[in-house]
Amino acid sequence: MGWFRRLFNSAPSVAITQESETAAPSANSERLRVMSFLRLMGAHSQKALVSSSQLGTSWQAAFLRTDRSEVLLRLQSSDFEALLDPGDFCTVTFSHEDHAHVFLTTVKASALGEDGQIEATLYLPDEIHSAGRRNLYRVPILQDLPMKAQIIGCSGDESSARPRDINTSGARLKLDAANLDQFSIGEEVQITLELQDIRVTHKADIRHVDKNSHTLGVHFLNTEDPLVTQNIRLLVREAERCYLRRVNRLE
Repeated sequence: MGWFRRLFNSAPSVAITQESETAAPSANSERLRVMSFLRLMGAHSQKALVSSSQLGTSWQAAFLRTDRSEVLLRLQSSDFEALLDPGDFCTVTFSHEDHAHVFLTTVKASALGEDGQIEATLYLPDEIHSAGRRNLYRVPILQDLPMKAQIIGCSGDESSARPRDINTSGARLKLDAANLDQFSIGEEVQITLELQDIRVTHKADIRHVDKNSHTLGVHFLNTEDPLVTQNIRLLVREAERCYLRRVNRLE
C-alpha cells in the first residue's frame, strides 16, 4: 500500500484537463490525449485504486490495456469479491511520476479471469483530473442538477448557496458576494443540502474561502448518524449520475 500512501502525499501535477469555465480544447483532441495517457499506464501495468460508489468499496488494480472506447483493469483479490454491473459508477485513482490523477467513469462489463481475479472493462473517460494533495476527487455538480444548500454560521444568519462539487468528505459552495464576508476559515457551520426528496443537515468546518470565485470549501465533520451518512452518499451518487450522463453522452 506504499504506492497508495504516496498517491495523496505528492504535489499535484499539471492536470490532464482542469476544471474551468473558460473555453476547453475540442472533445476529440482531449479524448485522444486521455487515450494516449491511459495506454502509457497499461504499457507499464500501472497500479490504481478502483472505487465503486454502488458497492461502497475499493480494490487495488492494474491497468491492462486501453483502446478507443474502453479501459481494461485487473482487480486484485480482496475480502470483498463481486462483479461490477454494467452502468455502475466508479472512480479510478492512480499515480504517474509521483503525482496523483483520477477519473470518473462507468462500467462496461466485468468478468472473472483465469487466475480468479476480476477483469473490469470501463468506458474511456472524457477527462482525467489532477488529484489534490489531501483531497479525494470531488464530483462536479452540473447546473442541470437542482441541488441547493443553506449555510448557518456563528452569527446565526442563514445564507443560500449553490453546491459546485461534492464527495462524502466535503463540498465546495458558491455564495453571493455579499454573504461571503460573514464566513472565515476554521469556522464551524451547519449546512443543509437538498435535492428533490433528499434533504440532509450536516455540521462542517470551513477549510478555504475564495473571494475571486465567491466559494467556500467545507469539510464535513464526523457523525454517528447513519441517515446523514446515507443521504450524503445518495447526493454524491446523484451528482455522479448527472455528470456521467453528460460526459459519456448517455442522455
